[in-house]
Amino acid sequence: MTIDNNLRIDPVDIKAKIIDFIRVKLEQRDINGLVVIFSDCIESLINVHIAKEIVGNENIKLIVTRGRFIYKAPKERMSLAEINRFINLPKENIVFINMEGALKEIRKIFYERRPMFYDTSPLLNYNLSYFLLRSMAAPEIQEKTYFPPMKKPSSPRENFIQNTIAYHKSQIRLSVLLAFLLGETENKSVIGSTNKSEWLLGFFTKFGTYHACDFLPLANIYRTQVIQLAEHLGFREYLTTKEFKKPPAYNFFFGLNSEDVDRILIRLESGFSIQEIFQETNLSVDAIEKVTFYYQASNYARSVPLIPEF
Repeated sequence: MTIDNNLRIDPVDIKAKIIDFIRVKLEQRDINGLVVIFSDCIESLINVHIAKEIVGNENIKLIVTRGRFIYKAPKERMSLAEINRFINLPKENIVFINMEGALKEIRKIFYERRPMFYDTSPLLNYNLSYFLLRSMAAPEIQEKTYFPPMKKPSSPRENFIQNTIAYHKSQIRLSVLLAFLLGETENKSVIGSTNKSEWLLGFFTKFGTYHACDFLPLANIYRTQVIQLAEHLGFREYLTTKEFKKPPAYNFFFGLNSEDVDRILIRLESGFSIQEIFQETNLSVDAIEKVTFYYQASNYARSVPLIPEF
């Protein structure tokens, strides 16, 4: 028996524990509903399924944030059909975010401070800015010379990338404002969708849609375990018919699938060295080093807020 066996879960037990945990906290606070921040990913679908069992369809508010489920009415109509193919919520409980006004203000502030960015930085579109950002930072990522915003940029290029990241993340955080506005005015708590693999690698925006919330139900199970839970909940069709783009960063950053990334992460959490991980998994040392790099460099994002101990 190896540590890999720990990546297998009992989905019935895991689901029950998540539901019990959230239900108890809601009862303690006298909260009667949940706001689920929804992106086109399996984690969001699982959260909606769990929320329905805890508070019922009528007490869920779904905030659709990005991807193909955004903006204009025709897309909203198509999106409603697509969403309810899997989760079946009342139309009035689904809110599509139109962030254009707020994004224009961010653009105005950003470009007034950095006019040279006007023609060279990403447009105000989440997906475009994300993938352009990845391509811009690719050399630093591959050479492991780029760190998350935790130190002063040391070159004009690094400064450009860091500023663009800040611009990109400002878009993500806008969704949180609406989520908490709805939550606090309708007596609901907010659920985010980060899984444990994303949490350990820093693949989330600090104080963003998957981080700034009341509950992270899946943050204690790895990506491969999320898939097991999803299959148990009846989302096999979603997993097999949808192009699997979430999370796209695994192969891009590490050249590994999510299962192999999780095999590394579970060993890092257990205190294994890079050499020990290589001996047990026979995965590329370079890939193991990159996963380790992100695991260590993203600690600043997981440890928030920073509170001194006396």
